[in-house]
Amino acid sequence: MESQVTKNTFHKSERLSDKTLINKLFTEGNRVITQFPFRVLWQPIKPTHELYRAMVLFVVPKRTFKKSTQRNRIKRQMRELYRLNKNQTHQLLIEKEAAIVLSITYVEKKMTEYKPLSVAYQKLIKKIHTQIEQNL
Repeated sequence: MESQVTKNTFHKSERLSDKTLINKLFTEGNRVITQFPFRVLWQPIKPTHELYRAMVLFVVPKRTFKKSTQRNRIKRQMRELYRLNKNQTHQLLIEKEAAIVLSITYVEKKMTEYKPLSVAYQKLIKKIHTQIEQNL
C-alpha cells in the first residue's frame, strides 16, 4: 500500500467531492493560508482512508474567469502541482496519524504560466507543513 503513495498519481478518493465535508470545510474551516496566487482553507478530519490522508478541492472562481476553458486550464495546472508535490504532505500526515481536507483557490485575476505557479506552490506547501505541525 505504501508504494502507491510514492507514485505521482491523483486518485479519485483524493478528490473532495462529499457535499457534507465541503460544507463543513467552508463553514467551520478557519485555517487559511495565503501564498499568492493561491489561498488554502483547510481543516483536520478523522482519517477515513488508509492510503490517502488529504482530500483536495480545487477552486477557480467563475466571476474572475468567465470562460470554462480558462478555468479548466488553471485547475489542470493546480492538480498537476498537487500531484507532483503531495508525497511530502502525505508522509507528514502519516507520521502525525491525521487527515485533512483542503480547498485550494486560485485568487489571481489573470492566467499565469506554470513556472511561477510552481514556485508559489512550493512556498505554499512549506506554509501548510508548518501549520500542520503546529496544529496537529
